[in-house]
Order: sequence, then structure tokens, then C-alpha cells
Amino acid sequence: MACETDGGQPAAGQAMLDLNGAMTDVYGVALAAYRGRMLATTPVILALFDGAGGRMLLYRPGCPAVEAPTVPIAYQYLKAVAHSTVAVYELAHHGDALSAGASGVLSGLAEANERALASVDELGLDAGDARTAGTVMALNRDFFSRATAGRTAAPGDLAAYARECVPHVVRLMDRAAALQVSHWMTVVEQWRASLGAAWTSVHAAVNTLYVTRQKNILFTVLAQFMGEGAIGERLLLFETPEFTTAPERMLDLLARIGADRELGGTFFGHPRVMDVEVLGDAARTAIRGEAGRRGMRPVLPTCAPYDSNQWPWSTDPTGGSAPCTLPALLARDPDEASGDSDDA
Repeated sequence: MACETDGGQPAAGQAMLDLNGAMTDVYGVALAAYRGRMLATTPVILALFDGAGGRMLLYRPGCPAVEAPTVPIAYQYLKAVAHSTVAVYELAHHGDALSAGASGVLSGLAEANERALASVDELGLDAGDARTAGTVMALNRDFFSRATAGRTAAPGDLAAYARECVPHVVRLMDRAAALQVSHWMTVVEQWRASLGAAWTSVHAAVNTLYVTRQKNILFTVLAQFMGEGAIGERLLLFETPEFTTAPERMLDLLARIGADRELGGTFFGHPRVMDVEVLGDAARTAIRGEAGRRGMRPVLPTCAPYDSNQWPWSTDPTGGSAPCTLPALLARDPDEASGDSDDA
């Protein structure tokens, strides 16, 4: 009878698990070394979401990070007004129809709206933007006055309020986006000029959340200057479970991807093999078999080449020159694979 460890794992089995733990320790040390080498040799841009229109940091090899100036404050003013309509909707829709239990929250929002409306002409906004912002906050005020007069907000009231707001909110979004995009296009243009020939080796990473991954503004701005061919190669989109993250975590993930690409190129003949789940091809085969035995139609993603530059997902099987599965990659003639470029 096999002896057991305190965790209930047979000693022989624990020895195998310890082997994986030892790998993790080595990998961690190697990853830190790769990150140091990356920052010493490769220009890096980090683009991070925040409530002020985003952050961008430039790491020149061997130099401290330089953070770009923030988006003009008018962006935040316009966004605040547009967001106020979200607050009205949520309060009316989920606040038990503006019942007495929600009155404290309602009065707080109403007071904040009134203060902002009174100050709109002092913000130095474009005259048209100030009028639009004032119009939206006046619509908020009208909605509040009906609610605080003891009248329950009916679904029709909320829908009418939304219809009135929409044209003005859309203009606020257009103007805020114009400020944000103009700012970041200028920043990246200046950084490209300052890096000169080194721009062609710059690596950039952008963090995103589910809702912003397909039309991510910072990623799209960077793509204008780095080109479509950089997408998935040197321009990377990191989906995270939070809107915000720290630059250090972004650098760690960027280093991990770079280190794994070196490993993938050495073992499997293509640097981007480990950009995706390395068991994925075997799992696809297993899923087909298991689904077939159960009389199910397999639901599987399109197989796209490893070197695809598609964004936000690689789905076109003709969108690259490399194979799309590990077995096909390993079956390639080594001379055919020699043209694949390694990631920096």
C-alpha cells in the first residue's frame, strides 16, 4: 500500500507535482531576466485605460519610463455629463422607481447636477460643447423635478427622457472622442519621431476589458502608426478583468509573451505557437471525438494561422502564411519554416 503525504497525495505522485513546481520557480527567475533584457534593448509603449482618457508610457532602452501628458480636461467634463444620464437611468430603473428608499441617492445626484449646471459656463469649453452639456443637465433637472414631486417614474417617462438626451449625448461623445484621439495621435506621432529608426522595433501593449476590446481607442491609435503587420506581433491587446491595471503587471505580461515566443520558436519552429493554448489542437481533436460519441455537433473556433495580424480575433484561415495547428506546423519542411521571423 502506497504511503500518503499530509495532502492525501501518494509520495510518488507528489514527486511529479514537485517537478512542475520546480519548473515554475525556474520560469519565474528566467522571466525576470527576460524582462530586464527586453527593457534594455527594446522600446516599449504601454497604453492603459483610465477614467481620464487613458495613460501612455514610453520606455526607451535603459531609460526610466516617460509618461505622456494627460488628455485635455475638457474630455472629462464632456464624459461626466454624458455619464450623468447613465446615473439617471440606473437610479430610475433599479432604484425601485425612485421610491423613498432611493430619495437620498436621488437628491445627491440632483444636487451634483445642479452644481455642475451652474458652473458649465466657467469651464472654458467650446461654446457649442457648453450648450450641449447644459442641455443634457437641464433634461436631468426636469426629470429630477418630476420625480421629487412625488410622481413615480413610469417606463414611458424614462424612455422619453432617453430619447430627448440621445442626440446631445452622441454629440458629447463625438467631441470627447475627438479630443482624446487628437491628443494620443499627437503623442504617438512625437514618440515615433523621437525614436527614429528604432520605431520599427517598438513593442506596445494595451489593456482592455470585454466591452472595449473590439473598438479599443488606444489600440486603434497605435495601429495607425505601427501598421497592420504589427498587430499580434509587436502590438498586443491584453484583456483583463478590470478596467485599470498597473504598468508593472503589463510589463510582466509583455515579458512573458516575449519569453514564450523564444521558447515556442526553439521547440516548435514558430515563435507564436505559445500565444495560444498549447494544448488547444489536441483538445480540438478530443472535443470532436467526445462530441461525436454523444451525437453533438462540435462548436469550435475557426482555425487561423499562427502569424495572423487580424484584430480583435484571428478567425480568417487565409490571414497568414503559417499553419494554424501544431501538427501541421511540425509536419512542415524545416526549410519552409526558416522564413519565420523571431519576436524581439
